[in-house]
Amino acid sequence: MKQATTFLERVRPAIDALPDGADKDTLLALAEAQDTIERGDVHPKLRALAMRRLTGGAAIVAGRKAAPTQAKGRGKKP
Repeated sequence: MKQATTFLERVRPAIDALPDGADKDTLLALAEAQDTIERGDVHPKLRALAMRRLTGGAAIVAGRKAAPTQAKGRGKKP
C-alpha cells in the first residue's frame, strides 16, 4: 500500500467522510492551502500566496486594494 506523503493525501479520507456542504468546502480549501505551503516542488510565490490565504491575509490585501486612494481634504473643492 502506498504511503500518503503530502498533507492533502493524509487528510483527504477525513474530508471525504464529511457530509457535503460549506464546512467541507472550507476545510478542503484550507487543506489545499496547507498542502501548497508544505510542498517543496511549488514555486515560492505560490506558496506565499497560499500562506496569505491560509492566514486570512488575502482578505486584508483585497480590502486595501478596494480602499479609496485619495485622502480626504486634498485636491480641488467642488
